[in-house]
Amino acid sequence: MEGYITFSQLGLLIIFLVVVAAGGYAIMTLRNVNAAVKDIGAILSANREALNQAIPNVAMVSENVLAITNDLRIGLGETSKAVVTADHIATYAVVISEAAKALVNLYATAKKL
Repeated sequence: MEGYITFSQLGLLIIFLVVVAAGGYAIMTLRNVNAAVKDIGAILSANREALNQAIPNVAMVSENVLAITNDLRIGLGETSKAVVTADHIATYAVVISEAAKALVNLYATAKKL
């Protein structure tokens, strides 16, 4: 007894095996999703009271964060101005010290003559 398999039957077998593998993968994925949803539900039910207290305060907190951010922007702008001013003062101090050094050297060489 000889048995033959045609290309169409081989193709159907491959398609069937791919569908079975995809179905198994889908079932495993759905089981994992279901377990994650159960965990999330447990966490939500355990923290329901804290969430009920925190959720109404979210709007107030976001307004406070906005006000703090604006204050920080203003403060950083003034700080950058202060840094620039300090840089200018340091530059002037270097110029004055160089001028003083030149005067001292001039006075010292004049004394030697």
